[in-house]
Amino acid sequence: MTSTSSNIDHESESLPNSHGRFGPYGGKFVPETLMAALTELENAFDAAKQDDSFWEEFEGLLTNYVGRPSAMYHAKNVSEKLGSTQVYIKREDLNHTGAHKINNAIGQALLAKRLGKKRIIAETGAGMHGVATATVCAQMGLDCIVYMGDTDIARQSPNVYRMRELGAKVEPVTSGSRTLKDATNEAIRDWVSNVETTHYIIGSVVGPHPYPKL
Repeated sequence: MTSTSSNIDHESESLPNSHGRFGPYGGKFVPETLMAALTELENAFDAAKQDDSFWEEFEGLLTNYVGRPSAMYHAKNVSEKLGSTQVYIKREDLNHTGAHKINNAIGQALLAKRLGKKRIIAETGAGMHGVATATVCAQMGLDCIVYMGDTDIARQSPNVYRMRELGAKVEPVTSGSRTLKDATNEAIRDWVSNVETTHYIIGSVVGPHPYPKL
């Protein structure tokens, strides 16, 4: 495949245009049922960005609940081995739930509350996004359903246990390869059927506009 990156300026790579596209990429390719919900989500996000109370709540949760800002660690031994390069590691693994996933989950859950959506769905593969979403839903009093491939459930049983202990319902997916791709498909099917009451907290590098800019 011929690369088209040389034809895309840096701004189009970092922010979508009004149609949700990054140069030739991006956009919305979803069932018509979801189009209004995506517009509603984008409007809520744009409004939240201008709302000081949203940022106060978001940053307060990151500080007092997640434990951010996470530490910057100087990897001295690696730096010495490389010689001319100093390596620093951002310790997002020290966040509550053990990964960066909770940063996204908290922000999206706050948007869901602004939209009046009290039912949250998510997809997960290794389980970390599922745990983060279940944790945030428990903290905010939201219903949580996590779709997870049957194969991944067998491989990641500790995270499945954590999600269930947090009150989430873990829905096994038995179609296709029974992994993340199929869990995403099932979550979207759920969303189509419950769009009025449900927000989909996407945790993977997938999703229609406006998700890439959230």
